[in-house]
Amino acid sequence: IASHQVLTRRLNAIETLGQTTVLCVDKTGTLTQNRMALAALAVDGQLLDTGRLPGGELPEAYHELLEYAVLASEIEPHDPMEQAFHHYARTYLADTEHLHPAWALAREYELSPALLAMSHLWQQDGDADDVVASKGAPEAIAELCHLPEAARTRLIADATRLADRGLRVLGIAKARHSPQREWPSLQHDFDFELLGLVGFADPLRPEVPAAIRECQQAGIRVLMITGDHPHTARAIARQAGIASRGTLTGSELAALGNDAANLGRQLAGINVFARVTPQQKLAIVNALKASGEVVAMTGDGVNDAPALKAAHIGIAMGKRGTDVAREAASLVLLDDNFTAIVTAIRLGRRIFANLRQSM
Repeated sequence: IASHQVLTRRLNAIETLGQTTVLCVDKTGTLTQNRMALAALAVDGQLLDTGRLPGGELPEAYHELLEYAVLASEIEPHDPMEQAFHHYARTYLADTEHLHPAWALAREYELSPALLAMSHLWQQDGDADDVVASKGAPEAIAELCHLPEAARTRLIADATRLADRGLRVLGIAKARHSPQREWPSLQHDFDFELLGLVGFADPLRPEVPAAIRECQQAGIRVLMITGDHPHTARAIARQAGIASRGTLTGSELAALGNDAANLGRQLAGINVFARVTPQQKLAIVNALKASGEVVAMTGDGVNDAPALKAAHIGIAMGKRGTDVAREAASLVLLDDNFTAIVTAIRLGRRIFANLRQSM
C-alpha cells in the first residue's frame, strides 16, 4: 500500500479498509486537480470569458473587480485561487493605478461558518479613507452588501450560470472606512458595495471517473462533500460519474436535525453535498455509521479532525493537509490522489481475504 503513496498510520485500519461500504471525499484537490485558473469575470451581469480577451487586454470595466480580489487575498498567497488573482493582476493591471504595493494591511476579518466571506482592511498613505476588500460565497457577499431582492436575485442567477459550468464562484465587494473612526468588530458593520463575480476552473483529474466506476462496481458508494456552490458540486459530480437523487446543502442538512438514525435514512440515495461545514461532515459520518455503513472519510483541515477520527477510516491529505488532520487519520495520501484510495481499498480487501483464509 505504501508503494501506491498511501501511508498507513494505524495497522488495524487495513483490516477495516477492505470492508468499506461508503467513501466520503472532498471535491477540491481530491477529485479535481486543485489548479485554479481564472475562467470568467462578471460585472453588472456582463460575463467575460478570460480565455477570449478582446485584443489580449482586460477591459477597463473589469479592472476594479480584479483589483479588489487581490486586496481581499493574502499578500504572499498559498491558496491556488489567491495565487490566480495575483497572477492575473500582474499580467493585466501592471502599470495601472489598480495595484497598491505601498498600502499596509491593517486588519483581517476571517471566514466563519456563520458568514462565508473574509475581508481585509488596508490603510493608505496620509489621511485618505481606509479601504476594505471582501471576497466569499455569492450569497454571503449579497448579505454583506444588503442587496435589495431584485439585485440579489440577479447576482444569484449570474453565480448559478457560472456554477453550472463547473466553475468555483466567488463574489467581490468593496467598502470605505474613515481612519478617524474605530474599526468595526464585524464585517457587517461596513457599508459594502458589490463589484461582481469571479469564476475559477478546477479541472477534474482525468483518472477519477474510472476510479469511481471501479468503486461502484465493487459495491462502494461514493459521496462527494464540498463547501462549493450546489450547482458547481452537481456539475463536477456529473463529470466524475457520481449519481445522486439530489444535492443536499449545509442549511438543508441543519434543518434535518441531529438524530443520527433519522439523518441516515434521509441521506439514502443522496451522494452530493454542498456548502457543508466541517462540523456537518461529522454529522454525515455519524449518520452513515448509524445506518450500519463502514465509512471512509477524507479531510485536510484542522476542523476536519473530528470527522476523520469518527470515521472507521480517516484519510488525510499529505500535501495540503494539516498536522492535526494527519494525526487524527488512519491513512495519509502522500500525493492527495483519489485513485490511491481506490487502490488501497482493493489491496485492503485482498489482505483481509488472506487474513481470513489464514485464520
